[in-house]
Amino acid sequence: MATLEGVNKKYFHISTQAWRLLADFIFDWCGDLIKDDERQGWHEGYGKMISAETARQIANRLERLIEEGIVERHIAELTIVNMQSFFSEENVKKFAEFCKHSGGFDIW
Repeated sequence: MATLEGVNKKYFHISTQAWRLLADFIFDWCGDLIKDDERQGWHEGYGKMISAETARQIANRLERLIEEGIVERHIAELTIVNMQSFFSEENVKKFAEFCKHSGGFDIW
C-alpha cells in the first residue's frame, strides 16, 4: 500500500501496483513540473516531500490530461490487461484532487 500524507493531514491511499503505474504516468506527463530535488523516492516511498507548488502544478496538468482524453487513451494502450485494473482514470482524478488540496505531500 502506498500512502501519501498531505501537509494538511489529508491522505491518498492506493495499492503499491497502482501507485507504480500512476507514478510512471506522472513522470511521463508531468516530469517537467517536478523539481530535481523532488524526483527521488517516488517508487520507493521513503518519505520524499513534494512542495505545495509542485503538487498544484501536477493537479492542474492531470486535470487537463483527463479533459483531453489522454488518460483514457493511456489506459487503452496498456498492453497487459492486468495493468488496466491497476491504472484507472478514477485514480488519476483522486490523485489530482489530493494534490490540489494537499499543501504539498510526503510519499510513504
